[in-house]
Amino acid sequence: MKNKFLSFLPLVTLAGLMIPAIIMAEMMESQFEGKNDSQPLVTVKPLPIKKPVSRGETFELTLELVISPGYHINSSKPEDELLVPVSINIKKNSIFSVKNIIFPEPVKKKFKFSDKPLSAYEGLIQVSVKIEVEKDAVCHHLELEGSVHYQACNEEACLRPATVPFKASIKIKS
Repeated sequence: MKNKFLSFLPLVTLAGLMIPAIIMAEMMESQFEGKNDSQPLVTVKPLPIKKPVSRGETFELTLELVISPGYHINSSKPEDELLVPVSINIKKNSIFSVKNIIFPEPVKKKFKFSDKPLSAYEGLIQVSVKIEVEKDAVCHHLELEGSVHYQACNEEACLRPATVPFKASIKIKS
């Protein structure tokens, strides 16, 4: 009988250690998410195009990303294979093609959860998306739908990756 009790002891000890760790991880996650769960840590705002775009023309759409204070997001090349890079995804459409996406210069910063400095963005950044309108486009407005995929972190740890959608309307010259 004594041996049976001793064989369960490691399992009970392991469970006793795991439960507080799981509770602590959930508490950290809820702290990350902030007081208002409906508010993302990153907001995306497409800046208006000042003039109508001609068919066959390449124009630049600027996306303004605002990262909540106390947080950063990984750059498009975070310098750690375990971190999720920020990316811009634009829904395909036969009226236009995405030619290039240009991210700003990131900051190199050391965080508590990493042994080396990482490449990140903080505060407000602007991402440039070069888009070409097809020559034979027969519309007067170009409706772009896209999303920004990112991983937010604070000084201590990183959250699960998140995605924020955006829409932009671009006027096409008649």
